[in-house]
Amino acid sequence: MADMARTGRRVQQWQPMFALPNIRLDEAIEVDGFALAPVTDDRVQEMARNERFRSFLGRFTTEFGVPVEPAIIIWRNDKPDTYRTIAAISGFRDAIAMCVIPMAWALTLRYQRNMGPLYGDYLSFYPWMIDNQNDHLITRTPLMFGIHEVKKLRAVTTPAVSPQTISARELDTPLLKELLARWERCFATDSPSEEDERLFRSLNMSHAASLMPAGVDNKLYDVLRSVALWASAFEILRPSRREAYRQIYDLLEGITWNLTDCNQDLYTVFGDPQGTLRKLPVWIYGEITRLRNDTLHGNPLRPERLIVPPGKQSMVMYASPLYRMVLAAILNLTYTPEPPREEQTQYEAYIRERFEFGRFQRDIEPALATMLYT
Repeated sequence: MADMARTGRRVQQWQPMFALPNIRLDEAIEVDGFALAPVTDDRVQEMARNERFRSFLGRFTTEFGVPVEPAIIIWRNDKPDTYRTIAAISGFRDAIAMCVIPMAWALTLRYQRNMGPLYGDYLSFYPWMIDNQNDHLITRTPLMFGIHEVKKLRAVTTPAVSPQTISARELDTPLLKELLARWERCFATDSPSEEDERLFRSLNMSHAASLMPAGVDNKLYDVLRSVALWASAFEILRPSRREAYRQIYDLLEGITWNLTDCNQDLYTVFGDPQGTLRKLPVWIYGEITRLRNDTLHGNPLRPERLIVPPGKQSMVMYASPLYRMVLAAILNLTYTPEPPREEQTQYEAYIRERFEFGRFQRDIEPALATMLYT
């Protein structure tokens, strides 16, 4: 490999950590020394020169035997060992998930058809991986620690989850850039700041909330549990000893909403006895909180509480796009100019990048407004 130069006594070398069989990538998503990469990536191809790892990569199919190429989380061994912890690996995955899933839901709501990976199950880790000696398969879960032979593996994607391609165009790039910078800061040390730890606790909760509520046994109770998890993911970002939802109200009020449906103060919200009129995004979060409280406190819940007229969409469908907007507010996500490409003028670069930076919110706001229309 090109980066096999010696640093001290250690030779720089990439190692596989986990396979994600339900997604395909056009190109790697990475920071220095850590990446989620496609099988076609040069670093994965270099690792695949080992016969057993190459065999492992070739053993993935759907439940119907259609071959698939998993994405692989890889780590370079001159980087901190803290990058190898499950918390760091999961945090990297959770950050990517929240740069894909909210936009998939926003586009699905806006155009009324499935528009990408809607659930966290697409980014689930396959439990078996080749060991660091490239000899055996190993797994360690809350249920078991196991070791087995590579040649006997019959690896499949998650049943009834058709593998999806995540292209660079589908990634919420402004948010991803900031989250990966926070990931490096958080997991390059054994003592992350309280702010960074809180961010990745929230991302972990959001990933749990984004999982399919259930399989073929999906029912109202399962969806309400997801709503409860989403409410917690929001509140972790702005903790409070009581009425934490008010902190989220303030965050949402502080966002510059551009669409008329989202920026008008027309709605009375949960937990405000004064009846102050608020914006649609604030009302949506208030209803998510109300549903969470009634779900977890065992209060009576009619099925129609989950379906909001006149749009008649499930409240849980709006949670992840709204969460993305709160994340952007927490991270103070703002446009920063970058040097123009060779073929561009400074003005052309500004217009292109500014338009690209804003397109994610431009999709989310109409998605939230679908609640108002049949």
